[in-house]
Amino acid sequence: MATPLRSSNDNNVPANTPIENDERVLYNKGGNSSDGGGGNMNNDYVTHPELKLSEEQTQHKLDNKITQVDNKIDYKFDELDKKIDSKFDLLNSKLDAQNKLIWWIIRLLTAGVVLPAIAYFVKIIFLK
Repeated sequence: MATPLRSSNDNNVPANTPIENDERVLYNKGGNSSDGGGGNMNNDYVTHPELKLSEEQTQHKLDNKITQVDNKIDYKFDELDKKIDSKFDLLNSKLDAQNKLIWWIIRLLTAGVVLPAIAYFVKIIFLK
């Protein structure tokens, strides 16, 4: 029976190295969770149900990680949105205060120019 070999994309391990002595092997080398897959089946391989279970567990872990990252990104975007909104609110309040000040200045100038002009015309027209 052939010994399974690593592919060239395994980290830090030369290609074509047997995996039977590797402690990182995910399956149970001493026997499968059932009866070992049958009488003549090598324990280096897994059955379809075991592979399916491992696949589902891996998918569940991956889904959890994706959900965590998604929640974290949503939280960060919400915080950024709040900061931007607070900056715009602050800017709007400053602009409102400036507009009020400008209108007060315009009113004072108007009163300072228009009232003396009216008084001057009244004096010229009625008092002469």
